[in-house]
Amino acid sequence: MAGFLSPYRVVDMSDERGLLAGCMLARLGAEVVQIEPLEGSSARFSGPFDPHAEAGNNSFYWSAYAAGKKSLACDLSSAEGRELIRELLKTADFFIESADPGAMKALGLDAEQTLQLNPRLIHVSITGFGSTGPKADYVTSDLTVWAAGGPMRLTRDAELAPLRFSVPQSFLNAAADAANAALIAHFARLQSGTGQHVDVSAQQSATLCTLAASLSAAYRHENFTLGAASGVKSDKKQLDLSGSGARTRRSKWHVRDGLVEMHLGIGPGSGRFTNNLFSWMAECGACPADIAAWDWVKLPQRILEDEVTEQDIERARQCVADFFARFSKSEMLEHALKQRFLCAPIATIQDLLDSEQLKARGYFVTVEEDAGRVRTLPGGYAHGAPAGFAQVNPAPALGVDGPQVLQQWLGLRPEQIDQLEIDGVIA
Repeated sequence: MAGFLSPYRVVDMSDERGLLAGCMLARLGAEVVQIEPLEGSSARFSGPFDPHAEAGNNSFYWSAYAAGKKSLACDLSSAEGRELIRELLKTADFFIESADPGAMKALGLDAEQTLQLNPRLIHVSITGFGSTGPKADYVTSDLTVWAAGGPMRLTRDAELAPLRFSVPQSFLNAAADAANAALIAHFARLQSGTGQHVDVSAQQSATLCTLAASLSAAYRHENFTLGAASGVKSDKKQLDLSGSGARTRRSKWHVRDGLVEMHLGIGPGSGRFTNNLFSWMAECGACPADIAAWDWVKLPQRILEDEVTEQDIERARQCVADFFARFSKSEMLEHALKQRFLCAPIATIQDLLDSEQLKARGYFVTVEEDAGRVRTLPGGYAHGAPAGFAQVNPAPALGVDGPQVLQQWLGLRPEQIDQLEIDGVIA
């Protein structure tokens, strides 16, 4: 077996918004055929770009998320091209697309039509706001999805506007959710024998990225906020959710070679870890006696009763900042493990490439694309089941696998395939 999904076939018509979903299924061994326009998928023109390669073959985005797939270039504006896709779907197990709502219906390939073609098919749609509802037809972008989903609410600083996320990734979250949802639908198909439409909304996927904020009501914190509501004044003292200043973004600390992430947790949930940190700092003479004597488990009540002021907490933060500046990221991780407090290095891309842990697990693999372009890519998702993952193959050249796919999937003869090329149906 060359992967858990090695018996299964995937027709992937997604663009850059859904490209990752098929890549994940390919890593698990599915045969994933990327259907591209004759001029190539728009994902081939999505940055970042390799400055040493020509346009159309220089997208690192394509290299990363089309890896492991096959390419079939097809003219979907022609009736022959659309019919070819329908024939492929009759033999497929999964169909992934990320077109705007209504676009697939115009091609005769929406979920209702594809499930009539193949009742066992799992049709996966990835859109900004879902296939139905009052916002289904809204134009989407990474920025609007984050804003509508909630995470940008958490990047607001006091009364200022929210901050844009640095690297577009909202649809990567949606595509990853789509791959997982497709497998859940597959599990249901194994029991029922029938497929279904998996309708993934990037907005809903983004909401899950707010972590505890999206679950606050379930945890009896119906009015959760990282700061006071805009324009609303209250005489009631508001307790910060973190001694490091969740509302003041004081959870990232400078060390000699970068940053580490750490909240100075307070209360019964995480206060004990902060006690461990300050006990170590006190041993090193890095904080005054009054701060070293605090019990961070009981600190919330002392703050509410004004026994410990914001100025006192700021003194503690400054002690931590001065102390952490002595160490490197790797040293802080070692001390955190030894002293038992919650702290983690913020890794750069180079840190990941240099990671001894990832090297020991063989996480990265090197592949060679067309024209000798070398790419470093993640390998399998987990250890312990080596046969569950397929070998990582490079992203395909445009249309390179079309003849093979049409022969193996549809049984077309070489002369039939040649005629399709002559007629401009495939390239």
